[in-house]
Amino acid sequence: MSAALDVVLEVGDVTEMTADVALFKYAQKLYGAAGEASRRLEAVGVPPVQVAVQPGEFRFVETKGALASPLALFMGTVRLGEFGYHEIRQFALRALKALEAHASVKHVAGTVHGPNYGLDEDEAVLAFVGGLIEAFQRGTGPKGLERFTVVELDMRRALRLRKALERGLGGTPGVETLPGGGFRVRRSSAFVQAPSMASAGTVSMGKPHAFVAMPFTPELEDTYHYGIQGPVKAAGLLCERVDQAVFDGPIIQRIKERIDTAKVVIADLSLANPNVYLEVGYAWGKGRPTLLLVRDVKELRFDVASYRCIVYRNIRELESMLSRELERLDKLV
Repeated sequence: MSAALDVVLEVGDVTEMTADVALFKYAQKLYGAAGEASRRLEAVGVPPVQVAVQPGEFRFVETKGALASPLALFMGTVRLGEFGYHEIRQFALRALKALEAHASVKHVAGTVHGPNYGLDEDEAVLAFVGGLIEAFQRGTGPKGLERFTVVELDMRRALRLRKALERGLGGTPGVETLPGGGFRVRRSSAFVQAPSMASAGTVSMGKPHAFVAMPFTPELEDTYHYGIQGPVKAAGLLCERVDQAVFDGPIIQRIKERIDTAKVVIADLSLANPNVYLEVGYAWGKGRPTLLLVRDVKELRFDVASYRCIVYRNIRELESMLSRELERLDKLV
């Protein structure tokens, strides 16, 4: 049995990553990388029904050259709206258990789950990698497993996720940094995960969080990741938003639940998105502390003269102003 597991995060497409097995989730519908993998497999005679697995079940599929990896593992999970931090950690544990059927597997590649449908990206990657390492330390997984490559398509997100892993793994006894990036985790009964990684996916839902209501558009992606997410994380909060474009379940219920328990709701009213206004109204009705943002007052669709609204000209200014507002809010609660 391998004495060490290398965990590496690389930029790329998991369907084109050369490994022994490519890992995907089937959340009762095909999304993202799993959807792309299914399309490629269908082109070589593997119908989508072959990858449609029920929650708790899994299926290995020979890729016949459609993917760079010779085998694909599809893990059945609950629907996307129910697939939270705890489910991400359990997904990693279950995946390594399923892989025991292929003892000779040395290298597995898979993606991070959560950021594309609204979960805090740092917490999501720590839950996923934390689950992998927990399983490895227990002796779960293929006897020959030596490497797990976390593949992220977006370069800037990959850089942010690497920083999260550095915080979760860097300096941990039994973990060494690999040349060029990544970590080598040695199997040891004395290994203890750092608090940030140990708690990710175990008590995540009890951590204070901010709910961000804003349009999901490339025009505002930097605004979210650098103008909003930075100050929110600096304030000690998870940063979440729900992308209505990818949800196929009761999205309104998910939005309500996360607003109901949010320490603060942050709403960017730029682009006058009606769904954002709906979420602001719900937050006000529930009495949740709410911070309003807008790039230009001309984009507002109602009179905010009696409401506090941060008008920002650029991301750097937003970062500074939002940091002050969150600090002020923290002193009030």
